[in-house]
Amino acid sequence: MEEKIHKDRIEEVKQEAHHNQKEFLGSVRPRKNHTLFEVNLETNTIEKAVFDALPAISFEDAAKGNLTAKKCKITKKPNCIYISALNKKNVIKILERNFNVTQF
Repeated sequence: MEEKIHKDRIEEVKQEAHHNQKEFLGSVRPRKNHTLFEVNLETNTIEKAVFDALPAISFEDAAKGNLTAKKCKITKKPNCIYISALNKKNVIKILERNFNVTQF
């Protein structure tokens, strides 16, 4: 009689750390002389938005005339909205008019 030997398989399962992937959510084109403000709805604060660092243009590219317009990027923070306005007073008006927020 032949006996069938079943070997248990041991598989090593590795869980990779979840990497934060950047995802395009939308774009905002501020008007001339406007500033992009970051409004935190949890703490009720209004601050100027901080842009991510952009790569600098090399001297060789500038000498050749390859000056392409770089788009500024912002990493969205949780519970924040971004509003383009002339100053903080106008941001408060936009919040009251469009978002029904009167706590600022």
